[in-house]
Amino acid sequence: MLRITEVFDDGEEVVMKLEGKVIGVWVPDLESICLFHRDEMKKVVVLDFSGVTFIEEKGLRMLKDLKDERVKIVNCSPFIYSLLNKFISRDNESRNEH
Repeated sequence: MLRITEVFDDGEEVVMKLEGKVIGVWVPDLESICLFHRDEMKKVVVLDFSGVTFIEEKGLRMLKDLKDERVKIVNCSPFIYSLLNKFISRDNESRNEH
């Protein structure tokens, strides 16, 4: 399960606290929420990952594709930070091989 709680919104930036695992059906749910706030509402989206315990590859790919100057990830545990960095490095290396 993934709980997504909006904890701050000043009209320009929205902060959402995530708790649980970014897996399965919650990956497209999180993506649609981020896209709604970023693209339709024109806000900066800050994802507080302090309560995230795991991210599957589908979730890592989605976050990598979404993350830009208007979608930020903060407060990752060392484990989640390591998963994100390893996935991005591995994905970039495989692109360079082709």
